[in-house]
Amino acid sequence: MKIGIDARFIGPSGTGLGKYTEKLIENLQKIDSTNHYSIFLKSDNWSRLILTNKNFQKVLADVPWYSIAEQIKMPAIFKSAQLDLLHVPHFNVPYFYRGKFVVTIHDLIHHHFSQESATTKNPLVFKLKRFGYKSVITNAIKKSSRIITPSNFVKSEIVKTFKVNSDKIKVTYEAAEEEYFNHEPFILKKEGPTINYEPFILYVGNAYPHKNLNRLLDAFKLLTVNREQSTIKLILVCPRDVFWQRLQQEIKSRNLENKVEMKGYLNSGELSELFSHARAYIFPSLSEGFGIPGLNAMAAKLPLISSNIPTLNEIYGSAAIYFNPNDPKDIAEKISKVINSKKISSELIKKSQNQVKKYSWQKMAKETLKVYESTK
Repeated sequence: MKIGIDARFIGPSGTGLGKYTEKLIENLQKIDSTNHYSIFLKSDNWSRLILTNKNFQKVLADVPWYSIAEQIKMPAIFKSAQLDLLHVPHFNVPYFYRGKFVVTIHDLIHHHFSQESATTKNPLVFKLKRFGYKSVITNAIKKSSRIITPSNFVKSEIVKTFKVNSDKIKVTYEAAEEEYFNHEPFILKKEGPTINYEPFILYVGNAYPHKNLNRLLDAFKLLTVNREQSTIKLILVCPRDVFWQRLQQEIKSRNLENKVEMKGYLNSGELSELFSHARAYIFPSLSEGFGIPGLNAMAAKLPLISSNIPTLNEIYGSAAIYFNPNDPKDIAEKISKVINSKKISSELIKKSQNQVKKYSWQKMAKETLKVYESTK
């Protein structure tokens, strides 16, 4: 087969979508020497992807995501590659593409968080974009040969929302990123850290509304009242965008400037330093498709404090301590429980080492390849 993969999301700006696509291609190169692949890239991520398998070739598709140009130009670009099958790793399959394709639907967050606080667009543009989103994702789900999702919870949501036969959907779990497996966390160090860090918990990700960081700030406000917890800090590593700016204002409105530190993009060395000295990792999200950040924390031997939502329960099992994401008091209590008990932290780390090993990017690629072959 000649298979195309839309890889325009690869790179930092593509966040988790980019990581998923990059790991898929990286591992398909290791396991598939039979099929031929066209990898569609933009000029700004062309050199980021290294191809080592002679059956894989790059194709320039310098078209922005979520744009009118994507809908108009991408069908012709895909068609010119004479594909037997196209894999679009997100919902944005061009509406007028008529070739055979599989699509990965990572989540239905846009369905659940439709409020205008989740966008920077003016209300009219937001409504038009939302109409476009619903049309495109419905078309992708209905016309795809197969659908890939990262969790059983997302699969069930797709079946319920779009009335799709569940046999059409294949769950392929993702995994932690390899670079996080080499950390020795604070809780397990025999000697103190070489740098005198104040105790802190860590969050890495976007500041979108569904990430629920406002309630996390409310929880920290409660912790500052308790003298025993007054030394703990929160470090948020988020992209410097409009949501970052909104979050800064939320921090100021709660008088938490001395308790909460915001950092923008960090290179791998800087991020490694933070993971090595954090007391715990916190993931307060209201909705997720999978949950790579929590698995990264497990790989780095950090105790995981997580939102008690179906997807994260499915992925993390008993290797996290859970809180009600709508209850700042419960969030504060679970933070306090973990950071004040070396026994609880050590038990979580021990459980997490078994849990994180259940997931593998190569296994994900093998299962994806089976999906491709099932469309013949």
